[in-house]
Amino acid sequence: MVRLPSRGPNHMAAALLFSPSAPSSRRRVSESGPVLSGDSPRPVVRRSAYFWSWKVVWIENKRITTIQSRTVYCVMFEEDDTQRRHKKAVPEMTEDLKLTVVELNKLLETDYNLITFDSLSPESLLQVLVDVFHAFGALDKLDVREADPEETNALVMEALRKVQYRPAEDIDDPGAFRRGMVRGEKRLIHPILWWMFEHRERVKKAAYLARFLIPLDLPPEALAMPELGTLWAQYQETMNGFKEAHRAYEQSVHEGTQTRELRNDISAIETEIENVKKRIERTQGRLDKVPQQELLLEAANALRIEKERQKELLQQIDEQRQDLSRASLVHDRLQKELHNAKLSVQGATPRNLMDGLVEETQVLEFMVQQKLPQELQQRQSEVQTLQEVIDEPNITRADLQELQQRIDELTRDIQRMVEGRMADHSTQSDTLGPFRQQAAMVARNKEAAAEQLDQTTKELREVERQLQDRQRQLQDTVGEVILRGEELKQFVSTLRAKSNVYKQQRAELAAVKAEVSDLTQTLENLKSQDPSLSGALSQLAADEDGAVPGGKEDSASRAESPTGGGAGGMTELARLVDGLQRAVGAARERVTPLSQQLRPLRERNHIAQW
Repeated sequence: MVRLPSRGPNHMAAALLFSPSAPSSRRRVSESGPVLSGDSPRPVVRRSAYFWSWKVVWIENKRITTIQSRTVYCVMFEEDDTQRRHKKAVPEMTEDLKLTVVELNKLLETDYNLITFDSLSPESLLQVLVDVFHAFGALDKLDVREADPEETNALVMEALRKVQYRPAEDIDDPGAFRRGMVRGEKRLIHPILWWMFEHRERVKKAAYLARFLIPLDLPPEALAMPELGTLWAQYQETMNGFKEAHRAYEQSVHEGTQTRELRNDISAIETEIENVKKRIERTQGRLDKVPQQELLLEAANALRIEKERQKELLQQIDEQRQDLSRASLVHDRLQKELHNAKLSVQGATPRNLMDGLVEETQVLEFMVQQKLPQELQQRQSEVQTLQEVIDEPNITRADLQELQQRIDELTRDIQRMVEGRMADHSTQSDTLGPFRQQAAMVARNKEAAAEQLDQTTKELREVERQLQDRQRQLQDTVGEVILRGEELKQFVSTLRAKSNVYKQQRAELAAVKAEVSDLTQTLENLKSQDPSLSGALSQLAADEDGAVPGGKEDSASRAESPTGGGAGGMTELARLVDGLQRAVGAARERVTPLSQQLRPLRERNHIAQW
């Protein structure tokens, strides 16, 4: 299908329909029907049409102009803005509908395709659903056209309950679902059919069990009759017996499946045993031909034992290396702590140490006697308040109003008491006022210092924990003991020396490569200017004992024109290029082992810098 570009607000949209064969006559296009290409069968197409082998366009309430050629219909129509905004794209057929059509044709022996099945009328679609229920044993044979709609709906709902179908989550109105089933809406029936075919075995089993396990719906008056009560008890007992029998049948089927699986496993094991026996026989036959086989077997046994011992020794070596690495880390940490302790005691006197201990003791005493009891009392008050809130019944609006009134009264009392106290202090001279202010300031400073000390201690512990985590991650990443101190300095100096050598060799290699590139380009230019140069170079390569000109003749030959026929200059140039190539090869051979040696050093340097 091809759409032409639009022109202006009220544009002309075009749809091209390609027919498989040329039509024999002009076809008129109605305003309420589809446009079909060729002489294809006319399907029933609704507002949402599917595009398949026959291209279909639905045209409604539009001005239509048809242009006909041998193989193409062009339908022109005008759209306004409202229609263009509300126009829906033609939906694509999903795999679910394809599965439904294929399974439906197999089950009911029909010949539906995607278009004919989608174009079924609501009554026909409901009849298909009833036939599928009948095929699965959930419903008796029923003709929807002759039966009462309400009775049909009740039977369909009962069948859905038997197969344990649950509607989609977006369908939350049972009444709307029932009305949609009565009308035969395909948005409800298509998912039901797909679900039944997708869970075929489950639906069959549920329909079979529903025939025997769903009890009859009897009124209470009937159950009150003695005869019916006795029959009902027998009916319940028979149903329970059926449950037990079906459970035993399922268990026997499961056991039979397990038995078949075990038999298959035993057969596979026996086959494998036979194969192993054959391989052993072939190996034994080859072994019998080997002289001194007893000595070889003993040697092989001894080799196997030694390999196992070697494996155990290697494992022990790895464990000892790990223990040594951990011990080295502990030793380094203790050495660092010892160094810090030595630095801390340098220049210290007994008086200074005693003063530090006294100060630390005072801080801890303040924390224990004042700070911690206050925090403990605060936490206890919070717990008590929360417990009172939990123990109290649900608070109503009247209780809230009463609490608010009490809060207001207490606030007014506190305000009156504060005003009275301020008035008393203002009338009489208070000589201890400044000292009280200073004491309160000192108490606040002590409390702030204690808070800051507590916060700093928490931050220090967090930083130490992060440091330990980073050290552990670094050790797991590197896989060896981290270099520190003099070892790290020595490693860095060695790495720098090798890095300088590597840079020098790399620069020399780059210069040689550039020179070779220039000489190669020059040689190519000379070959393009003088075709006879290629033959001369080939002859020169074959002649390994040729003479090499030098001195002024060398310079003269270089100055000669390539087209002048100077064989000496060409020979010298070729030998020069050959010598440069050998020099480049030798330089590469020298640089390659150095590069291989520097690669792990660069990686370790990168890790150490990180």
